[in-house]
Amino acid sequence: MKRLGVTIDYSEDFAVAASDVQEFERVGADVVAVAEAYSFDAVSRLGYLAAVTRTITLTSAILPIYSRTPTLLAMTAAGLDSISGGRFEL
Repeated sequence: MKRLGVTIDYSEDFAVAASDVQEFERVGADVVAVAEAYSFDAVSRLGYLAAVTRTITLTSAILPIYSRTPTLLAMTAAGLDSISGGRFEL
């Protein structure tokens, strides 16, 4: 199965990026990945995207495991999956 996806840069203006993701979804993109590095956490951004999109799959491009226990990572994934209506992929 082939899917068309985009990655949101962790250092760009997120308001603009979120608007872009809505447009990507409108024109048929299947998946959007959000990275986390030394600026903002990916989970907050993924939660926001879950609220402003309807069909696009949400995934984490980089989600450091050294700053989260396995249990916390599982709870985070479950929470994002729940609020996105089953659209989150870890």
